[in-house]
Amino acid sequence: MGTYVFVYGTLRYGDRNHRIIAGEKLIAFQASIQGRMVDIELGFPAIVLDDSSWVYGEVYEVSEETLIKINALEGYEPQQDPYYERVQVEVKTDCGFLNAYTYYMEADQVKEWSTIASGDWRLESIFNRFVPYYFAYGSCMDTERIEQAGVLSEFDRMGQGQLGGFELQFTTHLPDGGRADIVEADDMVEGIVYQVTTSAVHYLYEREGVNVGRYRPAVVDVDFNGELLPMLTFIVIDKQEELAPPDHYLREILRGASPDVSTSYLAKVHERAALLRQSDVTSVEGEL
Repeated sequence: MGTYVFVYGTLRYGDRNHRIIAGEKLIAFQASIQGRMVDIELGFPAIVLDDSSWVYGEVYEVSEETLIKINALEGYEPQQDPYYERVQVEVKTDCGFLNAYTYYMEADQVKEWSTIASGDWRLESIFNRFVPYYFAYGSCMDTERIEQAGVLSEFDRMGQGQLGGFELQFTTHLPDGGRADIVEADDMVEGIVYQVTTSAVHYLYEREGVNVGRYRPAVVDVDFNGELLPMLTFIVIDKQEELAPPDHYLREILRGASPDVSTSYLAKVHERAALLRQSDVTSVEGEL
């Protein structure tokens, strides 16, 4: 068995140093640790380990040979004056918690540098270069509320996209029922790809409750017309046990997905909602 390593900067998928770990086993593509990310203005970030926020990254199981290469990249030489320190941390994933090594700096080393509020280097790196496509998998596949908000012109519907390695679930709760989320699994999520403007992104941040901590923006790699492209999407932060979605929300998903999303996938979403409703009824009856 190899060593688990949590990576959050240029070792992440799609970044310039990912080649060092590209052949290693991916454990979690969406993972997080408590900490604060800063931009040290050299083309890569650093993190401080505290409980002020969250840092997002990936977890890999690496060989001893690869771990040595990572140590060299991070300037981790315990017998000398290391550039980064290395420590084992608790990592949160969609499959639970695990322990992994990561590399960090002390707070006094980074006090002159600005905090990256999102805690997501890949997200920041992409938005510094361009506005990516947006991958909608829930109610934003439907444009009715977008039109009511007066921003439909900021969304150009491109067609169907497929996100491998994830499953659609309803893991966040509102008073009337569950809302959609994507969770890492051996499955595939279909959705709608939009070309969006900066104004559209601002609307989505507000609609998805980014500022109140309901969803977070993230970059996922979506198969669109046979090409794998990095796209903006939104992922639930505090995932809870699944709860059946209300009828009006499910209608938005099904209406918005048609006609681009496959009928077999739509049937699968409808069936999942029906099973959750039955489970909710059973749970209530069991409490009586």
